[in-house]
Amino acid sequence: MPAINPDVTLIHVQRADAAGTVCIEGLSFADIEQAKAARAVVVTCEVLVETDELRRRPENNQIPFFCVDAVVPVPFGAYPTACYRHYDYDPVYLNGYRRHAASDKAFNTYLERFVHGVPDHEAFLALQPADQLSRIKADPETGYATGLERR
Repeated sequence: MPAINPDVTLIHVQRADAAGTVCIEGLSFADIEQAKAARAVVVTCEVLVETDELRRRPENNQIPFFCVDAVVPVPFGAYPTACYRHYDYDPVYLNGYRRHAASDKAFNTYLERFVHGVPDHEAFLALQPADQLSRIKADPETGYATGLERR
């Protein structure tokens, strides 16, 4: 089989610098391979850091700047899924999504409210209950939220 070379790969990471050097904490899954195979790579990150900070531990930087076309800082950019050591996935939101996906009518309502009905990611986050983002905040020791109802 021929190699898959996507036109664009979009990944969300914990830290990156403005030049595009990327540090992924925890499991990288297929992010590194996808980034290296793509014609263009857009990285969103929880925190945009200075290059010197990433150079202190270069062995932790999995994607080099020359593979990245754009870097955009987007706090909670992986929400409603998880970003290791920052926040866990949101089971309340994901269960609501599952209920909406059960019918075309409910899914269209979901799309109107959470996709087409918001101008940007900040507005999407503002639709969430005020304390929900703090509930999914990661414990600094484990990297995951503790006491989270996961059903």
